[in-house]
Amino acid sequence: MKPLPLGPLLDSQTRIRHDFLDFAEQWQRTRAGWRDEPARNFEQESLSNLSPTLTRVAAAMQDFADAARRADHLLADPDHPGHL
Repeated sequence: MKPLPLGPLLDSQTRIRHDFLDFAEQWQRTRAGWRDEPARNFEQESLSNLSPTLTRVAAAMQDFADAARRADHLLADPDHPGHL
């Protein structure tokens, strides 16, 4: 049995992380010149939950990849005690 190809999932994790870091850097530059109440409101209402949400998404993607690897391992080794 061929192992599950996790490359696309791992690529997505990396892309999300890099895109978020790029976004955070751009936001800091924008924020430096946008220092009024609408800017503070935008940051509070639209951006404050973004980092924790992306952290949860990244953790869920990692959990999925780990579960897929375990499943592949169990399916590849029929003598393993946890085999279905």
